[in-house]
Amino acid sequence: MSIVLLNGRRFPHQHFEGDDYVPGAGGKWVTCTDTSAGRMVAYATNGRVNLDGRQIRAAVRPPDPNGITLPQAKQAVKTLTGLDLIIPRAWNWSEVLAHLAAKKGLVVQGYYGAIPRDWRYQAGADFNHAMWISHYSPTAGMRVWDPLDANRTHHGQWVPAKYIRAFMEQLARREGVGTERLYCGFVPLQPL
Repeated sequence: MSIVLLNGRRFPHQHFEGDDYVPGAGGKWVTCTDTSAGRMVAYATNGRVNLDGRQIRAAVRPPDPNGITLPQAKQAVKTLTGLDLIIPRAWNWSEVLAHLAAKKGLVVQGYYGAIPRDWRYQAGADFNHAMWISHYSPTAGMRVWDPLDANRTHHGQWVPAKYIRAFMEQLARREGVGTERLYCGFVPLQPL
């Protein structure tokens, strides 16, 4: 597989959540947050730590057969790596854009149905989902690693920023927290 760099930092390879068996989940794919957190850790450590969704899920305490929250991912990442997954308490879209324009990477949670079919990996999309984004380009959009993408040779795909905004803001509205509290988290970048 090829190595792709962004400002000297390695892009992680795609990881597909469909191969992450979770006891008690009834065969459902429920490791999108786990998988996205693993991509964040790989990017933050420049590939020195490369965890997949199964490893992160195994470290969640107490065990959870459903999709996990960012605080649960934070606990698992800390247990496995000693690194902190920072969960901003009140970021709106402008803070998300600024963070991603700085190429710092971000795990984002949202409502998958807010993304048009041409930009997602599953036809049915009436569920909450998590993805990892490496960065934002004003001309290309967001570089997104979607855990539903089964192609492990990918290094993300470009998705228009307006669709990621709709994805994130729709979940915040559905959860009743408003668009000033978007669901996201990041691991601070470690030295190259």
